[in-house]
Amino acid sequence: MNKIDKRCEELDILFDYLERNRLFSGVVLLSEDGKAFYKRAVGKLSTKRNSHNAIFEIASVSKSFTAMAVMMLIEDKKMTLEDEITTFFPSLPYAGITIKNLLNHTSGLPDYMEWFEEEENWDHNKIATNRDIIHFLVEQKPKLLFEVNEKWEYCNTGYVLLAEIIQLVSNIPYEDYLYKNIFTPLNMKNTSTHSQFLDSKLEKYVTGFIYDWEKDVYFLPNELEEHKYVYFFDGVKGDGGIKSTVDDLLIWEQSIYNNQLISNEAIESMLKPALVNGETTDYCPGLHRDYGAYGFGWKLENHPEYKGMVLHDGYWAGYSSVLISYKDYNKSLIMLNNLDFMNEKLKKVPHNLALALESVLFNKEVDLEEFKLLTK
Repeated sequence: MNKIDKRCEELDILFDYLERNRLFSGVVLLSEDGKAFYKRAVGKLSTKRNSHNAIFEIASVSKSFTAMAVMMLIEDKKMTLEDEITTFFPSLPYAGITIKNLLNHTSGLPDYMEWFEEEENWDHNKIATNRDIIHFLVEQKPKLLFEVNEKWEYCNTGYVLLAEIIQLVSNIPYEDYLYKNIFTPLNMKNTSTHSQFLDSKLEKYVTGFIYDWEKDVYFLPNELEEHKYVYFFDGVKGDGGIKSTVDDLLIWEQSIYNNQLISNEAIESMLKPALVNGETTDYCPGLHRDYGAYGFGWKLENHPEYKGMVLHDGYWAGYSSVLISYKDYNKSLIMLNNLDFMNEKLKKVPHNLALALESVLFNKEVDLEEFKLLTK
């Protein structure tokens, strides 16, 4: 049995177990040398079985596309990394924050989500858009969490601002810029900025579920009070909102290394860790907690065994996603999931699964014990 056959056998053991025990619903893809050697669909697409070309919400993996669009405009000399955001939004009270700060989460801006989640601040029966986020910043003038460049803190607000800046600089809507300059040139036919509640029904789009595993009952996220944000944030773009498939995300991962969209110099700039308190690692939670850093739209890890890793994960109620590129080995794994859990312990399944997929990708055997412990 060759190495690929052995790995596929190990992966089938893993997914057979997860499917029997109702622990995963989604699609996974593992690749080597830019080509998929394993794809598997498990679970439900609404009332149908998932398929390999099912379309999922990829949540914060979307940030890698926003960052790429920014770098393309910089290469076109339409803007620079050092441009301050007040150049584009003179009404914002945040002098000194640059495009670079937004890209690598060193701006100190507070996350807009916390303010909008308070019903006295925003009508939760109304869908917010990027313009509403800008209006919030201008009118409320929330204080910075820290001085610019002083710390690192993940910030969705920065990527909403970047989406609006892309629109201002390119003179076309953010979603049109991505479609024209990224999705179409790369032939990513099943990738879009489609809004679940604002736009017409998207064919092959997977419904995300919140699952009560013990009672075997499924809920739609917007049916549960704590997850109603999936409705009223449906019009916000840049920090999330992109829908895609595992095959399109493999195209996306490979495009980073063959300079299809920007120069090698620009790619190196994207994948350079932000410097925080003199350190380039251990401030951003990644797949392995001790090695995380952040570039522009990508998490970065320098692992002692797997070496350079470029990745991003995403969570949106009912969905989780991860794209991990092991650039020194030309391997990758992509996981799109539409099963979220009410049980806090079971919420660890996607992270444990990513670690298990990584192990198999590097010719190790599957260990099901971590998953068995979650169900006890």
